[in-house]
Amino acid sequence: MIATYGDLVGAAGVDIHTGLLRVMRRGFVDHKQAENTVGAYDDLIAALRSHTWALLDPHRLRTADLANAAANDQRDDLDAVAVRAFRAFGPLNERPTWLPYPDVDFDHPWRDAADKLGAAADLLATHLAPDGRELSEQAAMVADPHQRRGALAFIAQLTSLTLGADSAIGAACRHRDIPWQTVHRWFPDRAGTKALVHRMHELAGQHQERPGLRDVAVNIHPVREGDPLVELGDRMLRLRHAAWGLAGENPDYSVVTLHDLAGLGMTVNLHTAAAHGIDVAGHTPAPHRLVTTARAFQELTADLREYVAPGPPDPVIRTDVLAACRLLAQLAPTDRSAHGLQVPDVRTRDTLSALHGACDVVGQIARMNRVGEGVVAGHRRHRGR
Repeated sequence: MIATYGDLVGAAGVDIHTGLLRVMRRGFVDHKQAENTVGAYDDLIAALRSHTWALLDPHRLRTADLANAAANDQRDDLDAVAVRAFRAFGPLNERPTWLPYPDVDFDHPWRDAADKLGAAADLLATHLAPDGRELSEQAAMVADPHQRRGALAFIAQLTSLTLGADSAIGAACRHRDIPWQTVHRWFPDRAGTKALVHRMHELAGQHQERPGLRDVAVNIHPVREGDPLVELGDRMLRLRHAAWGLAGENPDYSVVTLHDLAGLGMTVNLHTAAAHGIDVAGHTPAPHRLVTTARAFQELTADLREYVAPGPPDPVIRTDVLAACRLLAQLAPTDRSAHGLQVPDVRTRDTLSALHGACDVVGQIARMNRVGEGVVAGHRRHRGR
C-alpha cells in the first residue's frame, strides 16, 4: 500500500497521542530520559510549525503578504492568525541553547510524528515545481488554497494537543527532581500562543477539508509486481500520470498512443462487466453502464484508426497498457461472464474493488485529455493535405 498525505498526518496524530499517554502514565525513569523527551517535544513543535508554513506558503512566494497580514491588527482571517501563531513560537533556526537535544538513538513516538509530518509536506511538494509549475495530474488540487486551508484544521488540532502536553511533561520532570527554574525555562507560559492556535483551528475549520488532498500519494509511480491486484492498481495510476502528461505544454500528438488508451478503456469496462456476470455480447434494450461505456471506447478506437499517426506509440504507455490487459484477463476472464465472481470472500471483494478502481482511472484519463479533441482535429487537417 502506498501511503497518502492523509495516512501520514493521521499516523502522526496517533504518535502524538501515544507520546502524551506515555509521559502521563510512565513519567521518566531518570534525568536523561526527561531531557531526551523535552528535546523530542521541541522537535515535534518545530515540525508542526514547518508543516503549517508549508501549507500556507509552499513556494515561499507569499511571505511578504503574510507578514503584512499578521502586522495588521484589524485582520482576524486564517492567514493573519496562523502567521501570528507561527511567530509566537520564536525563530525556527535559532533553538535556545538551554533546550536539550534528544540523543540520536532516542526512540519516542514524538520523533516518529515529526518525521511523518515532514514526509507529508515532502509528499505534497513532489506534485509542484519550485516555481509553482504542475508536475502531476493532482497538482492543481494540491495547490488549491482551499484544500490547504482545510488541511490546516487538522494540523492546528495536533498543534493544540501538543502545546497542551507541556503541563504533563513539566509535572513528570518535577518527579525526577529537575529544578523549577529549569522546567519553567523549558516550558514558558504559552497561553497567548495556545489562544492563537485555537483561533487558527476555528478559522481553518471553516474551510471544510475535502477528501481529495488526504488521498494524494507521492508523485512517484513504481510498479510492484507479484500480486495481480496490486500490480494492476500501480499500472493504472502510472497510466493516469502518463496520460496527464499527454495534455501538457508539449503534448504527444501520436494517435497510436490515444488508440492504446481508448482500447484500454474498452478492455477495463468489458472485464469489469464480466466480473459481475453481465452479458457483454448481448443486445438488450437497456444495456448496463459498463457495457455502454465499453462500446463508446470501442467506437473511439475505430474512429482513431482513420487518422494518420505521425508519431510512434509512447513505449511506457504501451507497456503498461499491455500489462494491464494481461492482468485483467487473469483476474476477470470474459469467457466466464455468465457466472461472474460469486464467492463472497475478501479476495473477491478486493478484485471487484480493483476493477472498479481501474474503471475510475480510465474515466479520469478520458476527462483529463481534452487535448484529444484537438489532436483528432489536427490529424483531420493532416489527412486532408
